[in-house]
Amino acid sequence: MTKESNYLHTQTRLSQQIHSQTSGANHAINGAKRLDALLDLLGTPSTNILFTDHLPMIQYLCGFRGSNGTLLVRFNEVPELYLCTDGRYLEQAKIDAERHGVALAIGFEPILGSNGLLSSGSRTSAIAVDLHSLTLTSYLALTEAGHQLVDVSAALMTMRARKDPSEIAAITEACRIADLAMDATLEHLDDQPSELELAGWFEYYVRVHGGEGVSFPTIVASGARTSLPHALPTRQRIVAPTPVVVDFGAKFEGYCSDSTRSFFLGDPPEDYRLAYEQVAGAKAAAVARLEPGDRVHSVESAARASLREHGVEQYLLHGVGHSVGLEIHEPPITSTGTDTDIEANMCLTVEPGLYFAGSFGIRLEDLYLTTASKPIALTDSSATGMCFGRIG
Repeated sequence: MTKESNYLHTQTRLSQQIHSQTSGANHAINGAKRLDALLDLLGTPSTNILFTDHLPMIQYLCGFRGSNGTLLVRFNEVPELYLCTDGRYLEQAKIDAERHGVALAIGFEPILGSNGLLSSGSRTSAIAVDLHSLTLTSYLALTEAGHQLVDVSAALMTMRARKDPSEIAAITEACRIADLAMDATLEHLDDQPSELELAGWFEYYVRVHGGEGVSFPTIVASGARTSLPHALPTRQRIVAPTPVVVDFGAKFEGYCSDSTRSFFLGDPPEDYRLAYEQVAGAKAAAVARLEPGDRVHSVESAARASLREHGVEQYLLHGVGHSVGLEIHEPPITSTGTDTDIEANMCLTVEPGLYFAGSFGIRLEDLYLTTASKPIALTDSSATGMCFGRIG
């Protein structure tokens, strides 16, 4: 198999150093720092209680990675954390919290409901919640118990958008695993696999290379189906000559990666070459704005302006970027009306694309770590190149 030009691959030796780090040594330090940051954002003694039923936020604060839990955080002289879960997770939650460096009480006593810690008979000040993630059931239980809710979603978004060293190490390792797994996966193209089979190979190789699994259902599309931005893999076989799009990610220690490669299996026609160059140019323009001093929406604007110059902006059917962490899509998102300053230690995708209905689509996506100056590419969408030739 052959490759053409290496488009916008900006990984540095620094990114390789991050790949080699272990996040474990940083967990205990950063767990305590997150609680300090949480206390700062709550702001006043009248909101010294946080309730969350959002599992990624629970992991963020106390390290717990189970599938059932609600968390109550009280700030007295020291932070007091109580996790309500079930018998499956009593031992695991203790191990997770110790690794995370926080003191955590664990039990069956409910936080919500008529007999819960936050029942109508409890004496509490206002309770901080993230209304963007709070379930309706929890919202009703809290309000029916007479509690005043203070929405701290914006502050929590800001806190989680800046990644600490343990998060950066985990995300970087997830990216390394995903790229290795995809490189191995593409070797199976000579077997003319179906889209479903190729997705299956990727998921297998993620495990082989040390990942916990995929960070979202793998997208594999070929032929005219590449014009569907989120195409579900089918039994359609991938046979040259054909365009191919693979959108993929791995998980490591609960943290996600996200990348998309687009290429033509065989000799690409001229219209594909032209569109590929236009997407690559839009991506370069967007990455150039991914620096402190800019705002996240400037990344979106730069990509769209580049495509507009070529008269193809209308074929970009989605936003150009988003943050990645414990969740595959986290704020800030480049296409939203809520703009955010770009700061160092954010992990943001840049992913322009062009989609021509019934013909083909192209998306090039990498995940970047922002720094005090130039961003570092943690993934390599250019590894495949525009053209992927056939052997034999």
